[in-house]
Amino acid sequence: MGLETSRLRQRLAEVGRQYHHQLEILLRERGPLIRGSFGTRARVCGRPNCRCADGQLHTSKYLTASDGGRVRQVHVPVSDELHVAEGVRRYRRFGQARARLAELVKAQLKLIDQIGLTLREPYPSEKPLPPPVRRGRSPKGGGNRGR
Repeated sequence: MGLETSRLRQRLAEVGRQYHHQLEILLRERGPLIRGSFGTRARVCGRPNCRCADGQLHTSKYLTASDGGRVRQVHVPVSDELHVAEGVRRYRRFGQARARLAELVKAQLKLIDQIGLTLREPYPSEKPLPPPVRRGRSPKGGGNRGR
């Protein structure tokens, strides 16, 4: 019980440090956050004497994001390019930190459950009470869990 519990506690403390690091990333963010992808599109205008007819395409910046199940593209003027690019980068970083926090919370709960199991002592020793029965829906992807 002692050595395994100690290792689990050390792992829990490490996950806690990682959690606080991700939380600091979220708390430092001041925004604005802009959802979508920022990119460049190149096109041909169709005029026969234009430079694009020789392969030097016209380029412009666009913000692309889904809206009600459809993909929308919005032209970004040159004056807003830096603002939009930074906002998209911040949004992506914010989302990644949030996703990592969710993973770390799951890991913390799993480690806490494992620590609880290592500390559990059956009582009374001659005829201990059975372990608790989980009620309700099984967790996502839980399957039959040995039933």
